[in-house]
Amino acid sequence: MKLFRNFILILTVAAVLTSVNTAFSADKISKVLILPFNIHSEKDLSFLQKGIGEMLSTRLAFENRVITTGKGDPKIAAEKLPAAIDEKAALIFGEKTGADYVLFGSLTVFGDSISTDAKFFDVNKKSQLVVINEFGSSQGDVIYHINVFAARINETVFGRKTISAQAPSRQAAQQQPSGKDQRPDSRKNPEEMWSKESGIKMAYDEALTGSGEPAAVLWKSKKFETKMKGIALGDVDGDGKIETVFADDHNIFIYRQTAGKFEKIKEINGKSYLFYKGIDVADINGNKKAEIFVTAINDSGRVISFVLEWDGKDFKKIKDDEDWHYRVLDLPSRGGKVLFGQKGGYAGIFSQNIYELKWVNGDYISTNKETLPSGINIYGFSYGDVLNSGQEMILAFNSNEYLRLLDVNGNEEWASSEPYGGSSSYLEPAAEIEAAKKTRSDPDPRAQNRLYLPQRIIVADLDKDGKKEILVVKNIDTSGGVFSRIRIFKSGYFENLSWDNVGLSPKWRTRKFSGYISDYALGDIDNDGTDELVFLLVTQTGGSTMGADRSFVISWKTNK
Repeated sequence: MKLFRNFILILTVAAVLTSVNTAFSADKISKVLILPFNIHSEKDLSFLQKGIGEMLSTRLAFENRVITTGKGDPKIAAEKLPAAIDEKAALIFGEKTGADYVLFGSLTVFGDSISTDAKFFDVNKKSQLVVINEFGSSQGDVIYHINVFAARINETVFGRKTISAQAPSRQAAQQQPSGKDQRPDSRKNPEEMWSKESGIKMAYDEALTGSGEPAAVLWKSKKFETKMKGIALGDVDGDGKIETVFADDHNIFIYRQTAGKFEKIKEINGKSYLFYKGIDVADINGNKKAEIFVTAINDSGRVISFVLEWDGKDFKKIKDDEDWHYRVLDLPSRGGKVLFGQKGGYAGIFSQNIYELKWVNGDYISTNKETLPSGINIYGFSYGDVLNSGQEMILAFNSNEYLRLLDVNGNEEWASSEPYGGSSSYLEPAAEIEAAKKTRSDPDPRAQNRLYLPQRIIVADLDKDGKKEILVVKNIDTSGGVFSRIRIFKSGYFENLSWDNVGLSPKWRTRKFSGYISDYALGDIDNDGTDELVFLLVTQTGGSTMGADRSFVISWKTNK
């Protein structure tokens, strides 16, 4: 039941895009009374009542059109609601509050299975408008059930079209289609398909984000019960389709999304003593199959990275035990994807400068040493024509995660007034880790010189206006940064920065996502010929009282 605790995932917004054939006049505001759902379970799940009410309120409320109220409405707040609310009671409470519509329902939980029943009534006409009876084989399906219920109300009652890909009911799914509808899944429109294995697509518009964000479509994968750390996209098996490669501390996941399905290609289990710190994908050796570069650290703090490549049957290591931190940047000025490396250190975390690595005679050889100011490490820098003047600039985070814009000589052109990025992934010098293992007198024997790794900086023409912009993430540390060894991230968002002749200023930002954004990339995750912003969202972390780790792969695509 812990799965419900972090119930209000902003990502599950089934949003309104356009109003068509509205069921109400432009000057009338409809009032919806949302009554507490009845919960039937062996365990106390009363906290779900509040969560479901807030979810439905978020999905149904619409400025100047629909307002919602609940059991806290002044006209019924003092009354004791019955343990089981039926149609008669619901309509009585609807009339007392002056509501135009009332909804109520129940959840029945048996083990991991859940049944959701809900009804939406017109109070004045005392007529039933929308009803759902949904069954799920997983407790997490309740979020989907509520989304379906809200989407049907928005569309059938309020005339607000959604793009949400909705699964057919269980009964409809069991019926055999006929005639032209007998299409294999691979030929169906992706927006007609949904499954908890593949993910869910949803849409929202700027009116709901309140952040000046362009209208966009979100897709969310199934739940992965682990804390994902890194993500990259590329054609790793040479079949012409883009795969999504992501990793947690010890394992690598390779998936492909086509025709609305997010299918597992391969999962590669690693060693418990080997910790993955970064993952990148690019065809550096030029054989039309992108290699997978895995930066790995052992439990003694040593860098022992490796490279995987598809050999026609499996993903095999073509390089192993490499003392390189890897990072791939997309640099059009250098012909596309470029591989960089920085050696790991012993007394310090890094021992050398950053180099470009090229494939020469069966090996990745360091060639050009990058001319970068001191203090910049491989994880937090990029290049790009940020000024849109034909001049390449350097973008990098400093040790406090403030973003800096530098010219090719290292002179600072601009620095942000607030930090960006925010990561829970860190490195410690091997020497300190080994010393801590030998000295157990300290109650906290772990290394003290901890370096939190900066997040990626992406330079690209994100809105296709012919000008380069910068995409950065901002995870919000609720600890306020007062602890050097503790970071607590509860939400994060992306910000698009552009040069305005004075500095880099926000052009737009996404809404806040509930959770921690651990890594991100630009790539064509759904193989439709258009790149999306693809990121990892960690909504729960182990060690928390909320339950086990939980992560999702999310894609964000503008409607432009």
